[in-house]
Amino acid sequence: MPIESLLPADSPRLEGLNEGHVRALAESGAAFEPILVHRATGRVVDGMHRLRAAMLRGEHRIAVRHVDGAAADLFIRSVQANIGHGLPLTLGDRKAAVLRILMTHSHWSDRAIAAVTGVSPKTVGVVRGKRSTEESPQSNSSVPRVGRDGRARPADMPERRQKARSLLAERPRATLREVAQEAGVSVSTAHRLRQELRSCTAVPDADERRPAAVAVAEDSPYLASLVVAASQRCTGLTSIQPPQDPSSRGTTRIRVRAMDTLSNDPSIRFTDSGRALLRWLNVQAQGLAAGEQLLAGVPPHCARALTEVMSHYAREWERLAAGMQQTDPMNGSWRAVR
Repeated sequence: MPIESLLPADSPRLEGLNEGHVRALAESGAAFEPILVHRATGRVVDGMHRLRAAMLRGEHRIAVRHVDGAAADLFIRSVQANIGHGLPLTLGDRKAAVLRILMTHSHWSDRAIAAVTGVSPKTVGVVRGKRSTEESPQSNSSVPRVGRDGRARPADMPERRQKARSLLAERPRATLREVAQEAGVSVSTAHRLRQELRSCTAVPDADERRPAAVAVAEDSPYLASLVVAASQRCTGLTSIQPPQDPSSRGTTRIRVRAMDTLSNDPSIRFTDSGRALLRWLNVQAQGLAAGEQLLAGVPPHCARALTEVMSHYAREWERLAAGMQQTDPMNGSWRAVR
């Protein structure tokens, strides 16, 4: 197309064209890739540096590739193109682009805007929060946001999920469809939350979890984070859990005290093998909690075979425990007694 027939781009670059980059392109002697031009208006979408370099070369025509779409989407296309190739946008350019896209596409999710502008979703959330006011549309949690997959989702999903958890705990006989309709979530989400609720009933109370979490924290921050995550996932449900078997609660206290003793023993805490043992024991505890959730989905015809496998593992644990009880506490090793 003739260069003089093209309109300048609505560039996301706050400082405009980089003249040094333009001169480098003009002096390279290489053929330019076609620039992007909006078919309806003739406005450049991407390629202003190449267009300017062609003018410095004294050229009067330039290869173009037409793009279609609404005028409001041209700026987004320009940002996407500049993120993908050419002279990179500065962080200031990208944050300014985030703010501008929020003005025209506030219904987009933070992740969708982040994917376009090349920043993190957290950065988009900060910019959105600064711009939002009580009167602005994006502060209305009932307005859905469109994600990267093109699906619209409510912005208040955390509140809806919490409502679904409360309904599942208060009305355990309610169907998943009833809970989903009342809480405003999908049936699959209601099913997942019910499974989480069932698994949380096997998690010890906060007072019982704390010694184990503290004991593991210094030697294994990763395992400590898992304990905290499990506690947070079950927050708000402990007050409405069905009463536990007193014998089970007592067994849990004994196990927690024993783990606390092991974690504070220098021969365990300050040796590689001891720390590995603590990590292994905590993995077993987490596996039991996860196993209860997995067992809920086992079909009835598989129960017999599964029972045999579980009984075998239980017998092996009993054998190991019996061997440990025969260990001489003064100078005998478990391996020798066994």
